[in-house]
Amino acid sequence: MEKSLDALWMRQKTIANNLANIDTPGYKSREVSFEKYLKENGDMNNIPDPEVVINDSTSLREDGNNVDVDKEGVELYRVQIQYDYMVRKISDEFKNIKIVLTEGRG
Repeated sequence: MEKSLDALWMRQKTIANNLANIDTPGYKSREVSFEKYLKENGDMNNIPDPEVVINDSTSLREDGNNVDVDKEGVELYRVQIQYDYMVRKISDEFKNIKIVLTEGRG
């Protein structure tokens, strides 16, 4: 869960950086690579740190910038929902541990 939260936090920062550079000529959007590893390997015990990858795809804009504000906005919303879910999940785990510890005293 910790690695997931780290990856989601990094993804939020990366999307915010992309949006901040929407008008920067030649800027290439970045994305955080994380789920790709899980899909390819399925190894939950040896998860690497998330990494930022530059998207070198061509741009429809003449200035070379390839940031798509609509795509980034949707992705930011999706990541925020995932992040909130993971925080709730971790919080619930701690509540369960607290219940076990307090009820185990009797």
